Amino acid sequence: AAAATNWVLKDTLGKFVRMIWASKMGRKFDPDAKRWRFRSALIYALGNGLEVSTYLHPGYFLVLAMLANSCKQMSMLTSSATRNALYNSFKLVDGAVGSGGGNVASTSAGPPVLSGRRNVGVENIGDITAKGEAQIAVVDLCGIGSGIFLSKAVGVSVQNVFAVWIALQIMEIFCMYHEMRSVVYKTFNFERMYTVLEDILLDDNNNSTHANDNHHKGTTQKQHYHPIFTKPVPTPEQIASKEKIFLPPDHLARRAIAFGSPGRTALDPNELQMLINDIFRGEKYFLVVGQDVKNARGLSARVRQWRRQRKNKRKDGKVPDIDLQEHCHIVLHAEANNLDILKSALALVILRRKLVNSGDEFVRDGMETAAEAERRIRSRDCEDILRETRGEVDQIFPQLLRELIKKGWQPPLRSMLGRVSVRAEWPIKRTLGLVSEL
Repeated sequence: AAAATNWVLKDTLGKFVRMIWASKMGRKFDPDAKRWRFRSALIYALGNGLEVSTYLHPGYFLVLAMLANSCKQMSMLTSSATRNALYNSFKLVDGAVGSGGGNVASTSAGPPVLSGRRNVGVENIGDITAKGEAQIAVVDLCGIGSGIFLSKAVGVSVQNVFAVWIALQIMEIFCMYHEMRSVVYKTFNFERMYTVLEDILLDDNNNSTHANDNHHKGTTQKQHYHPIFTKPVPTPEQIASKEKIFLPPDHLARRAIAFGSPGRTALDPNELQMLINDIFRGEKYFLVVGQDVKNARGLSARVRQWRRQRKNKRKDGKVPDIDLQEHCHIVLHAEANNLDILKSALALVILRRKLVNSGDEFVRDGMETAAEAERRIRSRDCEDILRETRGEVDQIFPQLLRELIKKGWQPPLRSMLGRVSVRAEWPIKRTLGLVSEL
């Protein structure tokens, strides 16, 4: 009776952990399927290790068995939840341009328009799922057969069981890593999108040289960094080769850093009106500059920031106290879609580069030190930079959309950018140019 009770308690706790895991983590699986599928393999390996350790400590059987079953339940749920997302990377959708599934029409008044009309194609996700499940059954049968053979060869020695378990787990993790590395997504998540934008927007050294020359000559004219496409847009295969499989995304490539609310920097009403009704008029997003006074950064974020600061020393050998790139973020409108998110991310990448290259200008404008200047910089201090950013985004964005589709990326409206829950509402007013044309 005691043994039966232990087994029931073990399974019951595992089911509860499975439900809690699903409620807390379910929204993270779709936009980050590769990373979570690999992590599920690690969690399952941990569960197997705890299960094997019950042979060493039979007195703690219930505790170890419950923990092992909980790990396995979390792993199996994560694996099944990410499976369809991984299958989607293999499906065939015939379209007019590559696999984008839509035609591209460019207009002189705005960005390319992705039409909803699509050529007759083949949706083979059902065929892929059936073949995947069949392969799982074959592998399970092979595992059962090899397990019977190994159990006879290894015997009941605990040392032999541990040695075989360690060898098999290393093989499984190795194979799973390369399996996830081979998966190529043609849809964006936020990390892939940010990586593409970082790759194609490189510094124009000529602008920096002219700015330094003007400074030495004593001129007051400000020269800012202007983004240029000095490299072609990366293909999905190139981005897949650089994706992180286990480690989290780079600090600046995280949605929590890129998106926020107006209250994150305590915007005053005048700044808010300037951003909504003037600089970003007509857009379903706006950019905010200022120190985050709402969210306290954890130890891991501070360590990453310190490492990045040590890497990016100033020319005078000093290390900045803070990173200006962390002190700007996007505020999305409640009705913003994936196309707006892509455009806002492009604007954020440009703004971050401009702030880094213009940091010394705020000190020359009369502020005390570089550290104090960087802490005090707000949207009202960067009005010219924000206007330049908006103008350059409007100029670059149509070209970016065309290049993305040419390189095989699916249209942004089909991206898996995840859920951005922090949004705001404000009346969208037409830009002055459109009003004058009407």
